[in-house]
Amino acid sequence: MTAVEDRRAVAGTDRPVVALLAAPGTSGRAVALLGLLGAHAQVVSWQRRGALVPDAVLVTSVDSLRALATAPPTQTAVWVKHHDEVDAAVEGGALLLLTAKPELVQRGAVLVPPVAIEVDRWPAVSPLVRRRRREAAGLPEAHIVRIEGGVEPVGGEHELAMASVAVVSGPATLLALALGTPVVTSVDTARRLGLRAGRDAEVAAGPDAALALAQEIAGDDARAAALSRHARRCAEHHLDLGRPAREVARRLGLVPTPRGPLAHVDDRLAELSTPAGSPTRVRVADALAVLTADGGGSSA
Repeated sequence: MTAVEDRRAVAGTDRPVVALLAAPGTSGRAVALLGLLGAHAQVVSWQRRGALVPDAVLVTSVDSLRALATAPPTQTAVWVKHHDEVDAAVEGGALLLLTAKPELVQRGAVLVPPVAIEVDRWPAVSPLVRRRRREAAGLPEAHIVRIEGGVEPVGGEHELAMASVAVVSGPATLLALALGTPVVTSVDTARRLGLRAGRDAEVAAGPDAALALAQEIAGDDARAAALSRHARRCAEHHLDLGRPAREVARRLGLVPTPRGPLAHVDDRLAELSTPAGSPTRVRVADALAVLTADGGGSSA
């Protein structure tokens, strides 16, 4: 029995086990990521693990790495906030660095947005498709959806996927952006999500200004189409949690590592930030399926 099999036998599961080691007040940064890792692994608390030896540990601060000094060796990922912490984390034996700071990606850290959405769950809806859905539903050409901050949309994805424009702030803004909805949002939400005014979304100082701006956009097809494209790209490149979660799972050994020629193609698509559910990946998968119909790949 291997060490990993022994660990899983102790846990009473055939799934890998990942533990969270969180310093006081820091567990919030790991909750969303652990939610996605839970699809591949059993999640436990480091402090309450008992005799269980996890396959991997997520550590929320570099200082907390000291708690692993006398523990059995395991794959470790740790959040870092600045360059000095990168060096300390590497010296502390961390296999993988996680960060909310884009500038630390150049130091090898995986960017985990502090406010994020699993983008692949929500296919983008183009302005043309939105128009057809409004026509089918008997809605006016200019259909503006308003969602107050912190309030879930009544129709959820359905409403935002038909909207000409959404006046939205708070958590629902993430869903609107992922769906490619032209967005008018508040100054506070734009700052919190790092949105570029006039590109990722339009920003208004108050409710009246937001509604007037939304009406302008709804009457300008070219502007609405540009905002739709940029909203989706912003969600894919800056607010997506799905892609980093898959990379963390792979690098911590929670899922098998792809190998062979197809893995190289997948790596190149990842370098280009191509989302897992995008039409580009679908076309590539279809093309490669012809070459690997026998399961062994091309011998050419």
